[in-house]
Amino acid sequence: MKYILLAITFFISFLSFSQEKGKDKEKEKEKKSKLESKYLYKDASVETDDYNIYIIDIVAAEGQAKFKIRIFNKTNDYLLVKPTEFLYTSGGKSIYSKDRTYVVPPNEEESEVVDFKSDGMLVDNFTVEFKGIYKASAGGKPITVPDFELPATTKEFTVENCTCTLKKADLATDKSVVRFDCTYNGDGVSIINPVKASLIMPNGVENANTKKHKPLILEKGKTDDFFMVYLEVKGAGDMQKKKTQVKWNDTFRESKVLQIGGAKIDFEKETGKR
Repeated sequence: MKYILLAITFFISFLSFSQEKGKDKEKEKEKKSKLESKYLYKDASVETDDYNIYIIDIVAAEGQAKFKIRIFNKTNDYLLVKPTEFLYTSGGKSIYSKDRTYVVPPNEEESEVVDFKSDGMLVDNFTVEFKGIYKASAGGKPITVPDFELPATTKEFTVENCTCTLKKADLATDKSVVRFDCTYNGDGVSIINPVKASLIMPNGVENANTKKHKPLILEKGKTDDFFMVYLEVKGAGDMQKKKTQVKWNDTFRESKVLQIGGAKIDFEKETGKR
């Protein structure tokens, strides 16, 4: 009798253990399925007087929602786009993106991927408010900068609210490469267009910068760098052996910013797509 009771007790314990193990496996399966699930959403767009926004490739997983945003700048000014001010909302959830700020030049288009990270992002509908879009006048206030001598006698200069430091100067007969870091400390933005900076050769000829570089837009406290590349001009003098000067021309401007963002887009899950 003793052995029968032990056997029954063991059998009941085994059944309980098997059931618990089965439940744990089922939970793990559900959790894995949830983590691997993805929702796709319908493309969307919005148009204002200043820009057009096109949103494509919209997808959500358990811990993230992301999409590709194309912004066409309809103005003659620069657009400063701050995804950190894009607000995602769904139900009681509100999330801001952590993606980097970027610039859309006048009458041009730029594409970036924007994501929002949190738990429970598999929802049928959500809204994004595109608050972080600003306009900075391409005209602005031009800043006169003295010519910068190479080889350098000083490595830093400050004009208005912008301080620039020479970080690299590889001077050679056939090609010279120059790099500067600049920091802005004003209340607007600094617009730096290094393509406009030329090099005055030893015989006085103005040598164009061949490095195609998009303009930089620096907010207060921000630092960025740019390169300038000057190729040999036959008969204009040796850039390695004789002094030259960077002529800044219209490279530096300072401008105020105006917030023009605020458009909202509602996103809807594609029916039957996961």
